[in-house]
Amino acid sequence: MSQQIHHSLAGEGRELFTVDSTATVKVGAEHTNGEYELFEIDGERGSFVPPHRHPWPESYYMLHGRMSVQVGSKRYEMGPGESITVPTGAVHTIEVRSKAAKFLAFSLTDGTGKLFADLDANVPPGGAMEELAPLITEIAERNRTSFIGRPAE
Repeated sequence: MSQQIHHSLAGEGRELFTVDSTATVKVGAEHTNGEYELFEIDGERGSFVPPHRHPWPESYYMLHGRMSVQVGSKRYEMGPGESITVPTGAVHTIEVRSKAAKFLAFSLTDGTGKLFADLDANVPPGGAMEELAPLITEIAERNRTSFIGRPAE
């Protein structure tokens, strides 16, 4: 497979349910030979990704709303036009702080897309986090992502 030109129009892209947010695939690994991916993430207040790590770097760019990103022991409050990079293997977490937020997530490998697709295919919407935590942990682990503590914590 080789890299190819891919044009993604506004409002287009495969939507993946990622437990408490929606990730729209804007550039998929199939377009870049697995070298990178780009997602548009929509979340509502309280959307939260527990502390975790994975063996690839990623970056976030805020489009609208506010979110908190913690990398290691440092917390960053982010608003529109701001970006942050998360190094390979760094423990990080994300939480939407405004009524809603939209941001771009850029991942250097196909790992994030595989994780999002697995969550979308296997986690039922609307379930209680306490009940879903073991399933989410299993999905994360098979996609090379480790939670620091359980997702319900």
